[in-house]
Amino acid sequence: MSVSTKTQFNRPIRPGRGIAGFTLVEMLVVIGIIGILMSLLMPSLSRAKAKANQIKCLNHMRQLGVSLHLYAEDYDGQFPPRRTPPNAWPHKLKPFFIDWRIITCPNDRFGVVGLFTDDLNPKNSFLINGFNDFFMKHLPDADYLKHRNWVWPHGMREDSIPSPSQTILFGEKRRGSFHIHMDLDQGVRGNDFEEIDHARHARGSNFAFGDASVRLLTRNQALYPENLWAVTDEFRYPPAPPK
Repeated sequence: MSVSTKTQFNRPIRPGRGIAGFTLVEMLVVIGIIGILMSLLMPSLSRAKAKANQIKCLNHMRQLGVSLHLYAEDYDGQFPPRRTPPNAWPHKLKPFFIDWRIITCPNDRFGVVGLFTDDLNPKNSFLINGFNDFFMKHLPDADYLKHRNWVWPHGMREDSIPSPSQTILFGEKRRGSFHIHMDLDQGVRGNDFEEIDHARHARGSNFAFGDASVRLLTRNQALYPENLWAVTDEFRYPPAPPK
């Protein structure tokens, strides 16, 4: 090593020319700016996540609607009869949608659905239309009682839906509901009021229709001015809601 190099390396550091660092005030300013940026971004990120979950839920419903039509093709045009697990509609449609996660909404906190699930009572976010108004109109009282008691052997025929594009097949149920069918004549006001969540995704909820279409309906749009769950005039055109 040359003398000049040694001299250069051994040269004493002058006061005031050491390695610069952040002061506490500067660090606090940077942290404050990062916090402001995060507060501005978080609402946008939350909205983006909510929209992604709503679209994923809509895709699940689309697959359910297709599965229901495929089932009807294999069973003489009939939907699954009203049954309790393990013979209920989720189990009857399972060969067509395969993965249990299809019957869940991402907004529901079910854990790792599909890896740890109960095949007898799988986690479920949706209700299928029970078409009670159809059976009430077309069955004698004794047979309709069998339908209500889960023992009527037939489901409604697919071609009995007069307006498929405006008739709901699946809707999102409220959290904590143990129902698997939407029954118009069950409960105080009917499951369409009491068991369906009409605002799962902020301004509305997802629904699947008889023509295999799916869409978001705003709060109570499924009920007024027409009840889109019903296939008979008596239930389809309810009185105006109380103000």
